[in-house]
Amino acid sequence: MIFLHKARLVILSQPKTGTTALEAVLSPRASISVSKPPELKHMSYRGFMKFVAPLIEAQTGLDRSDYEVVAVMREPVDWLGSWYRYRTRDELKKPGNPRAVNFTGNISFDDFVRDVCQPDGQQPQHARIKTPSWVALGGNGRIGVDRLFPYEALENFFDYIVERTGKPIETKAANVSPKMDLVLAPDVLEQLRLRFAFEFALHESLRADGAVDARFQPTSAKIAEDDLSPAV
Repeated sequence: MIFLHKARLVILSQPKTGTTALEAVLSPRASISVSKPPELKHMSYRGFMKFVAPLIEAQTGLDRSDYEVVAVMREPVDWLGSWYRYRTRDELKKPGNPRAVNFTGNISFDDFVRDVCQPDGQQPQHARIKTPSWVALGGNGRIGVDRLFPYEALENFFDYIVERTGKPIETKAANVSPKMDLVLAPDVLEQLRLRFAFEFALHESLRADGAVDARFQPTSAKIAEDDLSPAV
C-alpha cells in the first residue's frame, strides 16, 4: 500500500498483479509506504478505510473524497496460475521453511484449483489465497476503490500514475513465478466459474482507464440483489 500525498493517490497492492515492482519505484516518493509484512502490504480497501484513511485525514486534512484509491485485478485463471507456479518453487521444500505448507509442486494445476474451490475454511493451506478482487472490495462485496485496472492492460495503469505524479516510472520484474503452460480441464474451469462468478463478471467488465462498472459500485441496487461475491 502506498500513499502519494502530492498526487492525491493511494495504490493498494493486490497480490500477483505486478504492484511489488511498482512499489519499489514509488516508495521513495511516498508519504506512506507499507511493503511488509504481507498482511499490511496487501491491505484491503476495508482495512485502509478503517485504519489509514482516518490517519491521512488527521495528519493532512484530506477527506476521502480528496484523493483516489486504485488497484489492479488479474483474470481469475491467470491469477490462480501465477499463485500455483509461484508455490512450486524448490525453496519452499527446504527443511525448516515455515511456508512449506504452501508448496504446490507435488500436485497438478487442476487439483490446486479444485482445492481453491472448496468451501471457505476447508481449503488446504496451499489453496487459501482469497480472491482476485479481494483487496479492492468494499462493504457487501461491492468495489470500494475508485479505479480498478485490468492487469492485462498494465501499461494504462502506469500511464495513469505518470499522469497523476508528473514523473516517469521504470519498473523491474519482482517475485516472478516459474514459467509453465497451464490449462484447466473443462470440468474444473466450470467449477471455478461457479465459485468465482463475481470475479469473472467483474474482470470482464474492467476498462483500460480503470473506471468501475456501475453494476459493481456501492450505489448499484442490482449487485445488492444479486451479490455473487465470495465471503471475505
